[in-house]
Amino acid sequence: MSKKWMGLCSMAVAFMLVAGGGCSKKDAEEVADETGDAVQGAAEEVAEAIGSPAAGTYTAASPGRMITLTLNDDNTASMSVDMMNDQPAVVESGSWAWNATSNVVDLTIQRDVSGTMVSSMMSFALSGDTLSMNNPVDAGYGTGVKLVKTPAGEEGHSH
Repeated sequence: MSKKWMGLCSMAVAFMLVAGGGCSKKDAEEVADETGDAVQGAAEEVAEAIGSPAAGTYTAASPGRMITLTLNDDNTASMSVDMMNDQPAVVESGSWAWNATSNVVDLTIQRDVSGTMVSSMMSFALSGDTLSMNNPVDAGYGTGVKLVKTPAGEEGHSH
């Protein structure tokens, strides 16, 4: 849970207590601080217990292209695109974020474009063990990319 969200929740609690006449402003601020700390602690415990729903390695194979996307628990990411043309795969690094509200993984990759590093953003909808690229044409991947989660220990194998 973001600190901004927790701050807003804490402020809302303080406002409700002061507006309702239930306690002084100082008491309300203390309650808000305690509530924010409790919410933060609970969110951290849940995240630690279940981990990220999207972390893992995903692959997609089609004629002429193999894509491997790795989403690490520390929110770093790497994407390898092998055009299967006897040239080395292009490997790009970046970061990812899980948007639980919309069930989407947002990926930001640093991409070398003619010798200049630029950020490229992609969005994937998560459904079960599949990530489907929301903007494949804008990202330069044509009509669609679906990446399937690879079971641990089987990275590098296609589906």
